[in-house]
Amino acid sequence: MNESKHRYWARQIDGIAHELSRLAIACDIEIGKPGLVERILKNDESVCGRKSPEAFQLIRRHLMALFSVEEGAIDRIGPAKTKEITDMVHEAIVKIRSAGGPGQSLPRKQGE
Repeated sequence: MNESKHRYWARQIDGIAHELSRLAIACDIEIGKPGLVERILKNDESVCGRKSPEAFQLIRRHLMALFSVEEGAIDRIGPAKTKEITDMVHEAIVKIRSAGGPGQSLPRKQGE
């Protein structure tokens, strides 16, 4: 597999994930909580701790785009490499959010 393909998919996933993180801060939600993504995709704005209808709709669209990009990555580079990329992106976002204080868009892992 060509390494440039990996970088392409990593940039796509990373860009969407970081934008999701930023928007989640605006809405005061933790994207990684179990069941939350499904509620967002069902257009349930009650998951927001802070009212921001525009940011919520952007989160919803970005989540749909992220799933589409992940499907494309799986088709092109395989599920294992895609998971490796998404895990790295998740870790980077958790570190950024953890450094910013208790309000974060992705939940911390146990022990952090």
